[in-house]
Amino acid sequence: MTFLRLAGVARVHGEGAAAVHALKGVSLEVGEGELIAVMGPSGSGKSTLLHLAGGLDRPTSGTVHIGEHDLATVRDLAALRRRSVGYVFQDLNLITSLTAAENVMLPRELDGVRQRPAREQAMDVLGEIDAEHLADRFPDELSGGQRQRVAIARALVGERRLLLADEPTGALDTRTGDEILRILRARCDAGAAVLLVTHEPRYAAWADRVVFLRDGKITDSTDGSLVSAR
Repeated sequence: MTFLRLAGVARVHGEGAAAVHALKGVSLEVGEGELIAVMGPSGSGKSTLLHLAGGLDRPTSGTVHIGEHDLATVRDLAALRRRSVGYVFQDLNLITSLTAAENVMLPRELDGVRQRPAREQAMDVLGEIDAEHLADRFPDELSGGQRQRVAIARALVGERRLLLADEPTGALDTRTGDEILRILRARCDAGAAVLLVTHEPRYAAWADRVVFLRDGKITDSTDGSLVSAR
């Protein structure tokens, strides 16, 4: 069943001669249990696509649906994102004054969950990705791979059914990158819809499908297992 649907989505920044057409009529569907990778050169619109898919930005035209919700008509978009969408940012966006567990707990506490159950949920997901031993460390005390795990745990906590990951393996060594993709693939196999932006064919090969963006348009699509041969 389709969980994320973008239909004829365009995003224009600015006006007139200075207008930048970041996306041009993009249509894409991601089903439950499906991992789709997005590839393309710098400036092709990959991050813009994720921002629109997660409701962090609004399209200039076209529609975005998460489940049965048309994001243009959702009154409390922040609540929908907290409950249904997990986002792994390229720069991680961990709060340095909070421990790993507190970073993971934060979306649940913002959604009204009390501290104790929020911590229990955070510890469960940290355990799921073999990172519970990092719970009481601050981001500055963690390696790049460990911070990446915490950011992913924050994206997974709760009942998120859509996971958006913007270059989650950036600056990681191959072994750690493979572990990160294994985590994303496992959550996908458990029923989540996953949209992954990557520039690495080895990581795109984990996907069920790979779409290629260029100049704001989808130019091609292929099975993930074939992408390394392109």
